[in-house]
Amino acid sequence: MARPFFRPAAPAPADPVKQFDLVARHLHGLRREPGFGQSRAIIYVERNLGFEAEHHRRALQYLPNTTFYVDAAHDRVGVLTTNPIKHAMCQLTVVMLQERRIHVWKPLTSRDEKGMLLRLKEQMEVYSYQFKLGANTFQKDRIALSGKVGGMKDDICICLQLACYFTQLERQREAQTAKRARV
Repeated sequence: MARPFFRPAAPAPADPVKQFDLVARHLHGLRREPGFGQSRAIIYVERNLGFEAEHHRRALQYLPNTTFYVDAAHDRVGVLTTNPIKHAMCQLTVVMLQERRIHVWKPLTSRDEKGMLLRLKEQMEVYSYQFKLGANTFQKDRIALSGKVGGMKDDICICLQLACYFTQLERQREAQTAKRARV
């Protein structure tokens, strides 16, 4: 059973080596849980202009039974979170919450379990559609999804949405592949 891992369980350290170590320690913590010792792990890193996803793969490729999500359309490591993908992630997460298909693993694998659960709750309460009017008639109005209100962060909420969306996407791809193999 693959238990996806998306981001570190605490704010990421500024030093990349420390961040890579945090990811590796977190994955080792997940694999200490009963039944997950030999699980396949797929690491999803948001892709941006700084090549963080590629750096993560290069630094952590030694981890056994671990792969990184590769965007097949662009042949690049990592998740490109465009506005359409953000809206789809949000919609799927809302549906899964309504259907009670999202559960928090207990004990949560985190350096600060209670603090992480509190931050998740706070971020989910604030995360919403933000409407921004154009400054003049020539600029477009914008709609954005964000939880960055009053200096808050939304990383954990985004992480949850990535987990919902890309896990579902991968399951659909695997089902299609299996169906083609039978035909």
